[in-house]
Amino acid sequence: MSNTTTYRQEKDRIALGSVDVYVTEWTGTAISDIPEDATLEVDANLIGRTKEGAEFEYQTNYFSVKSDDGKASRNEMTDDNGYMSYGMITWNGDTISKLIETASATVSGTGATAKRRTLIGGVANANGKTYLFRAVHKDKVKGDVRYTMIGKNINGFAASYRPGQPTTITPRIQAEPFSDGHLLIIDEDNIDAGA
Repeated sequence: MSNTTTYRQEKDRIALGSVDVYVTEWTGTAISDIPEDATLEVDANLIGRTKEGAEFEYQTNYFSVKSDDGKASRNEMTDDNGYMSYGMITWNGDTISKLIETASATVSGTGATAKRRTLIGGVANANGKTYLFRAVHKDKVKGDVRYTMIGKNINGFAASYRPGQPTTITPRIQAEPFSDGHLLIIDEDNIDAGA
């Protein structure tokens, strides 16, 4: 396939739909420590069903200086951040314990008498854990797209119960750097590298 055809294929790639979000505790340091897709993208790591999709952000901060006459200037990047926000319509105490650093969930009883208790809050109760987040946009026609990052939810927790409306929580994950400094990884399927 020629490079012109590849460019056209990429120009026509329109993403439609939502994402599935998978989460697992992260103890690695490098991008090479990320588990294979088939290991990471399993039901046990699916944190909840998404509502209203997801948003990914990469932001930069620059220090800018300009001469008094405006004829000389310099911009230098001083910081960058990556974020993922998404709505989650299915969740429980176990989910909350992965999204809130001060939360812990325990289950007592068995069968029909089983109950889950989730304790939230208190800075002294922060567990210090970091998680690996993988959002997968599935597209049978154009190919799947995967966003991967490590980090923590910085959005806290809010659940609004209203008549006739779903109770959706909205985590906002702030990326922490891998050992090489990268914050976000985007993997795209069905890419033709050309001839």
